[in-house]
Amino acid sequence: MAISAAPLTITSLHPSLGARVEGVDLSRPLPAETFRRIAAAFDEHSVLVFHDQRLTDAQQKAFSEQWGPLETTLVSPGKEGRLDPKLVDLSNVDPDHDGALMDWNDRRMMYQSGNQLWHTDSSFKPIPAHSSALSAREIPPVGGETEFASMRVAHAALSPAERARLDGKVAVHSIIYSRSLIAKDLFDPEQARALPAVRHALVRTNPANRRPAFYIGSHAWFIEGMPYAESRRLLDELLALTTRPERVYRHAWRQWELVMWENRSLLHRGGPWGFAR
Repeated sequence: MAISAAPLTITSLHPSLGARVEGVDLSRPLPAETFRRIAAAFDEHSVLVFHDQRLTDAQQKAFSEQWGPLETTLVSPGKEGRLDPKLVDLSNVDPDHDGALMDWNDRRMMYQSGNQLWHTDSSFKPIPAHSSALSAREIPPVGGETEFASMRVAHAALSPAERARLDGKVAVHSIIYSRSLIAKDLFDPEQARALPAVRHALVRTNPANRRPAFYIGSHAWFIEGMPYAESRRLLDELLALTTRPERVYRHAWRQWELVMWENRSLLHRGGPWGFAR
């Protein structure tokens, strides 16, 4: 089904989440009514896809700032200072070796492979991310798709008793924990000390539409007040419910498109890719 009022068109992409937005140029400030419609679509669909948006870094920042203040990105090991601190560097290009591609055994790529775990961006921070916007400047010939799954949809499928079991619980999130699932000591000791674990409610509600979702992902380490093994089992159960195949939207990238997703109720993960350019 498409909802349209020329020139803006919003078309659903998947029964659970995702919509394509056409008829808008993100390189320019959005008129108030256009932004209102896009924001409403974002609250409803959680993932928005904008094709053919040849944005500069400055234009992407300006678009993102219409949604709120930008966070300072976490500096990935080995990538200090390559981009603006308000931008995330998701690339396998080695700036220290004339644009050569990094091998998966490179420490920087080992760290980046954590993006292939189901996660929600910045849940390891005291103030987690509202949303993320990724611009596909260069894409691999094969692979590199991104999968999305809705914790809101999964929460709605729980029984009242199952929902009551989650209410009031607090989960502890840590990027040191999540990256330890990939390899030990990816962070230098000083970096690790600067990234203490944080606490977030296990169930959170979108203030725009009052729809609840649980809040988990690879950074979710354990649930307070439960035996560790029991809390890990519960987190794993919730992850399995969220990522059932029929609930997952798999996005195959086009060059120069921008995809925006909500982090409050959505998990995502990147897929592996080849190294040919």
